[in-house]
Amino acid sequence: MDQLPHVPSLDEMQYSELPLQLDDCQRTGIMAAFTSVEEFENAFDDLIDLFESDSRPESPKNLGGGGGDDDLTKQGLSVSISSSFSDVGININDKELKQQANSIRILNVALKMETVFDDNTLSEQFSTFVGNNRETLLEREIHCITFLALHERQFPKFFTFRSRDSFDEDRIYRHLEPAQAFQLEINRMRMYDLEALPTSNQKMHLYRGKGKVPEGQEVTDYRFFIRSIIRHSDLITKEASYEYLQNEGERLLLEAMDELEIAFSHAQAKKTDCNHIFFNFIPTVIMGAGRIEEIIRNIVLRYGPRLWKLPHPREIPTTLRLIISNQRGFDLTITMYKEENDSRTGLKRYVSYGIDRKPLHDVPVSTPYKTKDYLQPKRFRAQSNGTTYVYDFPDMFRQVLERVWEEYQELNRSQMIKPPVRPLQYIELVLDSQNRLVEQNRTEGENDVGMVAWKMKLFTPEFPKGRDIIVIANDISIGSFRVREDLLFLKASELSRSLKIPRMYLSANSGARIGLVEEIKHLFKFCWEDPSDPEKGLRYIYLTPKDYSKVVNLNSVRVQLIEDEGESRYKLTDIIGKEDGIGVENLRDADMISRETCQAYKEVVTMSLVTCPHMDIAYTLGLGNRVIQIENSHITATGYGALNKLQGREVYTSNNQLGGIQIMYNNGVSHKTERHDVEGIYSLLRWLSYFPAFKGGPLPILPSTDPVDREIQFIPTKAPYDPRFLLAGRPHPVNAAKWESGFFDHGTFDEIMKPWAQTVVCGRARLGGIPVGVIVVETRTVELNLPADPAKLDSESKTVSQAGQVWLPDSAYKIAQAIMHFSKEDLPLIIFANWRGFSGGMKDMYEQVVKFGSYIVDGLREYNQPILVYIPPFGELRGGAWVVIDPTINSKHMEMYADTDARGGILEPEGVVEIKFRMKDLLKSMHRLDPELQKLRTQLLECKPEDKVALEKNVSSSCGHFITRLPFTSRIYMTHLSVCRKRATSCHGRAPAQSLLAVEKAPLEDNSGSEGALKRWFMEGGMAMDVWEDNQQVVEWLINQLDTSSPKSVVQKNLHCLRRDSVVNQAHSLFKEHPEFAIESVVRLLQHMNPQQRSEAIRAISKIEDVAPVEQADHDAHMLVKPKFISAKNIKVKTHDTRMFFDKNDIIITVVCSLSCGREFNIISTQIAQANTQSHSILPSISDAEIAKQMRKLTLNFVITSLHYVISSRLKSEDNHKLAIKT
Repeated sequence: MDQLPHVPSLDEMQYSELPLQLDDCQRTGIMAAFTSVEEFENAFDDLIDLFESDSRPESPKNLGGGGGDDDLTKQGLSVSISSSFSDVGININDKELKQQANSIRILNVALKMETVFDDNTLSEQFSTFVGNNRETLLEREIHCITFLALHERQFPKFFTFRSRDSFDEDRIYRHLEPAQAFQLEINRMRMYDLEALPTSNQKMHLYRGKGKVPEGQEVTDYRFFIRSIIRHSDLITKEASYEYLQNEGERLLLEAMDELEIAFSHAQAKKTDCNHIFFNFIPTVIMGAGRIEEIIRNIVLRYGPRLWKLPHPREIPTTLRLIISNQRGFDLTITMYKEENDSRTGLKRYVSYGIDRKPLHDVPVSTPYKTKDYLQPKRFRAQSNGTTYVYDFPDMFRQVLERVWEEYQELNRSQMIKPPVRPLQYIELVLDSQNRLVEQNRTEGENDVGMVAWKMKLFTPEFPKGRDIIVIANDISIGSFRVREDLLFLKASELSRSLKIPRMYLSANSGARIGLVEEIKHLFKFCWEDPSDPEKGLRYIYLTPKDYSKVVNLNSVRVQLIEDEGESRYKLTDIIGKEDGIGVENLRDADMISRETCQAYKEVVTMSLVTCPHMDIAYTLGLGNRVIQIENSHITATGYGALNKLQGREVYTSNNQLGGIQIMYNNGVSHKTERHDVEGIYSLLRWLSYFPAFKGGPLPILPSTDPVDREIQFIPTKAPYDPRFLLAGRPHPVNAAKWESGFFDHGTFDEIMKPWAQTVVCGRARLGGIPVGVIVVETRTVELNLPADPAKLDSESKTVSQAGQVWLPDSAYKIAQAIMHFSKEDLPLIIFANWRGFSGGMKDMYEQVVKFGSYIVDGLREYNQPILVYIPPFGELRGGAWVVIDPTINSKHMEMYADTDARGGILEPEGVVEIKFRMKDLLKSMHRLDPELQKLRTQLLECKPEDKVALEKNVSSSCGHFITRLPFTSRIYMTHLSVCRKRATSCHGRAPAQSLLAVEKAPLEDNSGSEGALKRWFMEGGMAMDVWEDNQQVVEWLINQLDTSSPKSVVQKNLHCLRRDSVVNQAHSLFKEHPEFAIESVVRLLQHMNPQQRSEAIRAISKIEDVAPVEQADHDAHMLVKPKFISAKNIKVKTHDTRMFFDKNDIIITVVCSLSCGREFNIISTQIAQANTQSHSILPSISDAEIAKQMRKLTLNFVITSLHYVISSRLKSEDNHKLAIKT
């Protein structure tokens, strides 16, 4: 048989790699065992004398007086002297041994203990012995002595005493064999002052480290180090190694965590962070590095394996180091290194395993652990508050973007999608000395303001070329709001509005800053009403003349000089303070950012993430809306302590009771909750994927994995069902492996405000790749849980049932809120209408169901995107519910559809029958339709008088029989009286068509027949008339027409002409009202032109021959006076440096400039129309900066056309004409 290959131990590998020159590391040791402490004390002198022997014994020596092995065995006592490296293939002769035997001398003594003592008792006993023999140990140059206390069925206990410590116990090495201390790499903790802590498990070695700092400097770095060795005495086979490493590693990790939990009871445990867990797996295992990483990753993170190539069993064993870190609190990093010997230095160093270079590549493995960098205390402070350190958020955004791209690749496997190398680019926004917002790249943590802002460029699947956002975040490590924090927030928010890009706020706010006037704090004095009875209170607070002289130049107080009690005093009337930002000015500026947030919500998309407690300034979140709340956070207006003082008793126990997710998520303030910050950022980016890149921009349309013309597999039923199945689909009820598709694209529905007003479901989704807002009705009965009020002793929690398909006050308000949010986001809206009406009970009327219903009407009226109202199968829309969402509210944007099985009407059929189909109508129908009654009626006409009474009784009996079946009869009539208002139409094709039509109709809103114009352009493009009704072809045509690079776009050309005509027409009407500003307007236009445009404009003015009188120009507001041109060969134009003062009331310039800016055309034109109607100017609301900005956007065609009109229609004399040319 082949002999098994020898696998060297870790010790042999360590020694085999050392150089042969061992002069500096020679050591001699004695290992002795005794049956009792007394026996050891008696034999101690003989034991020490062995170090003076010229040669070491070949076999253990008996010190008990016997002469043979039998005596040795009887006494259970042996002594062995050994020298380092003598048995590992290194030749050391006796002469060298003798020369260096006294260099390092070690004594290891094993003692059998009959009685079980605790560690402190044993330590005191050994310390007493070593103290009594200290002189002898020093004289014999003993380096260290280690006692092994042996108890039956217990792990040995080690106590080490070193000469460098005057033979006091080295607590760091308690229960650790000194010769194996290198396996725990204790030397790597030499940058810390260590304190060994007791553990219940002797395999665990727990230390509390305190960073070494220069004398006089405060220690800020405290951490726990827990270290252990994983041992195995058997040969580990390839099959067994996986199970053993996994089970033993996981067991030891759990034990280490248990010990750390106990360690946190230490008095100074609150100061610790960045704690270390170190395991050394001693047995040599035959396993691939990828397998090891898989085991560790499964133990720590429990996610997928990464299989690497398994090395050959006969290859040289390799020492691997896996380092697991989580410094940021959200980024679990596992790095793997090999140990290799550096040929230059002889030291072992880290070598990255794999292709990528890891942070510790080429660093010696003996490098001591670094103490905390300057960011770690701030990071620890943030993590202690349950949030992420502010400068770690950009990296969190990067990781989430990578995750988004991975998911997008998974959904589109058939396409070769390559994610960006850098999915995130960002730059910090800071305030300069002039309080201006500037972009600056600076090191993390250099901020001196508790607010940080960035301008980020995100590369997402919707915008692979990037989209910009503004991110504002609180730095909880600095603290609460001051003036500077509010100012940075304000400037960054204003920047987002000016760029029309979304704004995110990452909230970790502890409220407004509270400060004290430190310079007065130790100087003020009291004047009591009664010095002998202080409980009567104060008369005033004052400063002595001496103390006042110290602060008189600081302007921190206002005083009144008085004479009292025989001395001069400065009575304090106002305490101001020399520093700003310690009082109510912080509250004032908090209102400033609330005002800004309110404005930002109206102009751009605003989102907020509450990452930790948000105190006091909670309305900032409410004004911004779209709030995501992390589960461990709370949103409060007043702390629970202050409320308890107000109540006069302990009512509340925590702020979470006031503003946790069980409150804020259930009442709709928070739209969504997540477990931690990473998921919160993911939800923010998911919301962002539905919004345009900037306000007024095109919707982010993605290629849909679901065909637009597919059939919806989930079919609603008459029975109550989950409306989310209609939107998103569900697993097949019979075959769980199949998926029943819903109305929208698979996996795109995202619900908001879920637990609030559960009779309505709101959210966002994609239809054919187009993002839309969604509102659908819950058909099931839901339960509303009303919590008890702790402030009222008799208050109890209640559970109220709410019927489905009924509009309640909370559901009406929820719909109004959702409509308002979707409107600000420029999303098309689809409403699945299935309401039987409003609940009009007394309680509902008191809770303002009418008011909230009116909010819905107002929201729909102002909606500027397509709104599709769809009555689903077996849905119904009746009474006031129909009135609230009828398309006549916003006929320009709303359309209504219904399924063939849907119903609608003023009342339900039972109500109609009861009101309009009375008993007499019912009896007539009975006689007309029932054969038996018809037969009885015939018999009644033909019968004899004596039989008439009996027949009439039979008729009455039959009618009575039908009347008892009245509910069934009502159902019959209900079927006939329920009328579907429109035939069902597929919304899938209509929604994309309406969305694109809205984009094209925007510049035509002031013109009647805008859809007719689009239809005419459609035909001019060579399309057939009947194709206009095909939504899919219309959508494809519009997409092609939207391509601005296409020179053959009929739509673009016509829109260009319409904008030009609109500019000229608006200028016409404004010149007509304000002719006195003509000359100044012309000059202002010329000043903002480049030289080429200016010369061409002057050349066009000089060619005007006739001046049209004002009266002739008024005959048609839509016609321009066509100028006649004359030769300009002999005309010399001299440009004067004439400085014109431009007034905001200059209507001509403002309107011309404003109307030439593309999509802003309708807004300005609408305002001008209103202004003309009301006979006043709208221009005071437009700033000079905005005018100048829009001036630069003017095209030469618009300028020249407008100038033609200015000169032709408004200059009343030849002198003015010449003046204009001259100017």
